[in-house]
Amino acid sequence: MGMIGYLKRVPAELLAALIQKTATLDEYVFGDEAGDELDLDKAWHGLHYLLCGDAFGGEEPLYNALMGGQPINEEETEDIIVRYLTPDQVREVSRALEALDDDALKKGFAPDDMNEAGVYPAPDWNDAGELDYLLDYYGPMKAYYRQAAENGEGMLIYVS
Repeated sequence: MGMIGYLKRVPAELLAALIQKTATLDEYVFGDEAGDELDLDKAWHGLHYLLCGDAFGGEEPLYNALMGGQPINEEETEDIIVRYLTPDQVREVSRALEALDDDALKKGFAPDDMNEAGVYPAPDWNDAGELDYLLDYYGPMKAYYRQAAENGEGMLIYVS
């Protein structure tokens, strides 16, 4: 199955309630209120590399798009750690993503470096179609952040 990355828009008021633990995170992310998230499949880590030029690091705001945010459920017993971005951070990420088109991302594609850094999921980023696979998810991710920014929403980020 693998590690699938997800983004989930969250209204600012609900985000505050989730942070303060007056609303149930599991219900919103996995329960009856689940749905409407953006499934990035296994492209999340490769996209992070294209955005930041690093497998695990990078500079804000682009770092925040997929690897940033604050843990909302950081208990050690949690199987899935969910991180959040505030509405202000979402707007910053959205502006940064809007400035990057597919051609800009292609310039950051470094298959040998990605292989050496262990960027998930490709066993060999030199294989045909790997860059296209990542770019297929970039447009929807960019649009999802744009919509969240326009709505003044926060963002939940998690891998399951």
